[in-house]
Amino acid sequence: MDTQNTLLNKVLATAAKLRQEGADKPAPEESFGLFRQKGEMIYLVGEAGSREVNLDNDYKIQKVMLSAMRKNLVSCVQEVSDGGIFEALLKAGMPAGLGFDITTDSEIPEEQFLFEDPGTCAVVAVPIEKDEELVRFLFDNNVTVMTLGHVTKGDIRIDDQSYGNIRQI
Repeated sequence: MDTQNTLLNKVLATAAKLRQEGADKPAPEESFGLFRQKGEMIYLVGEAGSREVNLDNDYKIQKVMLSAMRKNLVSCVQEVSDGGIFEALLKAGMPAGLGFDITTDSEIPEEQFLFEDPGTCAVVAVPIEKDEELVRFLFDNNVTVMTLGHVTKGDIRIDDQSYGNIRQI
């Protein structure tokens, strides 16, 4: 099976699992973990690919992200965990029916980058008008940041490949 079909099967399986768990209808207190509108920029904040536990670094990232939230620099913060970056993106997009167009890290195999727990990091969305301010804030606080892409009206695109609409998968 080629990489495209493998990814498509994982995309469909992950979406089905999240729908079954009710992730497409989150509790009101989870509102900060949801995409809000098309066009927002999406970033990966933290040390992707770092599997070692570093509590000092974890604490620093959480503290900086809390400050970014308080300063209204971000519209969405979704922690990345066992399901990987892709699951975090789906959790952020499913309730509002918003998708994403992202580019993976070319130094990490797509499947690993998307579906494995990358360490302490979060998927973050920011309104375009606060984009530069957030990136500057993260750099000033020595937090690693990687541009993933942007929020779409519903389409899911990974590395210029379409995987359907988030409402239909």
